[in-house]
Amino acid sequence: MRKILLFFCVLAFFLVSCGNKINEKESFEPEGDTDSDQTDDSDEIDDTGTEEEEPVSGLKVEANDKNVLSCRLSFSTPEDKKTFVKYYSASHSGYKIDEDSAKTEHYFFLWGMRENLDYKIEIYDEKSGDILATAEFHSGFAPVSIYPVQLVTNEKDSVQPGFLLMVQNTTNNWKQYPVMFMVDTDGFIVWYYEHDSPGGALLCDPKYNEKTKTVFAGIQKDLSMAQIPFEEGIEIDLEGNLVWKSPAIASHSYSENGGWHHQYSLLDDDTVLFIQAQFQGMMLTDRIVNVDRNYNELLNWGYLDSPDYFGLPDCADSTTDWCDWTHTNAVMMYKNNGEIYLNSLRLGFYKMDMNTKQILWKFSKDGDFIMLSEHDFPWTDSTHSPEFRDSSRKTLLFFDNGMNERPYSRVIEYEIDEEAKTAEITFEYDGIRDNRGWYAETGWGDADYLDNGNILVAKGWVDPPENSSVFEITRDGRVVWELNSYQDENFMVEIYKVEKFMPPLEFLNE
Repeated sequence: MRKILLFFCVLAFFLVSCGNKINEKESFEPEGDTDSDQTDDSDEIDDTGTEEEEPVSGLKVEANDKNVLSCRLSFSTPEDKKTFVKYYSASHSGYKIDEDSAKTEHYFFLWGMRENLDYKIEIYDEKSGDILATAEFHSGFAPVSIYPVQLVTNEKDSVQPGFLLMVQNTTNNWKQYPVMFMVDTDGFIVWYYEHDSPGGALLCDPKYNEKTKTVFAGIQKDLSMAQIPFEEGIEIDLEGNLVWKSPAIASHSYSENGGWHHQYSLLDDDTVLFIQAQFQGMMLTDRIVNVDRNYNELLNWGYLDSPDYFGLPDCADSTTDWCDWTHTNAVMMYKNNGEIYLNSLRLGFYKMDMNTKQILWKFSKDGDFIMLSEHDFPWTDSTHSPEFRDSSRKTLLFFDNGMNERPYSRVIEYEIDEEAKTAEITFEYDGIRDNRGWYAETGWGDADYLDNGNILVAKGWVDPPENSSVFEITRDGRVVWELNSYQDENFMVEIYKVEKFMPPLEFLNE
């Protein structure tokens, strides 16, 4: 009879755990004679004559079907408790998550896991520090829509901690997918999100929102979706749940019917800023558009609205009927100061008064600033990703492609004095001296300031055998971290924009 009871107990345990082991008490019966006279724990009575309550009940570990590198943990406590959870594996030090307040019904979303590992989950009482229960979860595999990445450099003591948020573009459009993902500093994929679309689409310009703990991204649609009403922007939580999507529009990335290109971003006032194409015959230029979440228009300005300043369109290539006049690839809008900064690949970097729409100055070789630094190539040449270091907006960083005047790309920083109209080079990295030079002459590229003072760079669109990669450099020009993208004999993955941020997780043993 004891053997039969034991068999059904074991069977019930596996049915409840659904493959993820759970132990609601951090105490185990010692191995020994099953005929012992010890009283079963479930029947134990304390000194007051009342039955002892379990520290937790209803403990569940559920896989997340939107992201198999994560799971949902829920449980109850008999009284209000503030708890925290640690989860880790034999090869991954893992994380700690704290609750905000004491409660009886507890829920944790456990994420940031690496692929195909057994994670131990420990639930603690914050007040006493005691373990209330343990469980286990086995992480799955990232989807095949994510191409492998390879970590080639990692000087851990000099690297900015955090997760890298990115998307992948391929040289063959039919081999790219609407997916974004995160990579930790050891080069492991730890989060992803796949979006369903009825045609050709690509998630772009992803950004983590620290305030809401959500990810905001644009959806670039190709010509196959020009007649299909579909959203062009989304916001999701870290579990992969859709919390917002833009109105459905039948468009593509270079249409005039609402499609956007290069940038789709969320501003601090919870409005959306994007760049939209404008055509005049065979001439292409751009409009800067700011809308609320319902797409009510708040601002709409284009270069053709300021003919007194920009004059007539002038394209460098006179051998073709097609004219890509401005090619705007980045916009920064500061509503509190009434300032807009525009980066045109063809024309230069501009500051504009948001209220009057007047251009205040131009920063480029033929602009309004005097260069104080001695250099063979002191000015930028076809740039991406301008960024100010801080709110003073005196230090300006560019990814400088070098499409016209020199056969290499670089990252370059300037100190600018708006009143004196002077500029001075304060940092430059082109990789030539340490044999890491690259040339993104086809376009793209990104450069971001990091909290530890380093600069994060995405190489942009490069030609084989060069790898499109993401790397981190120190102020003295050392590459301390680099992640290569995938390529084979048929195609390669190109990287345009990336973002590194600290996730709302406490890293254990790091």
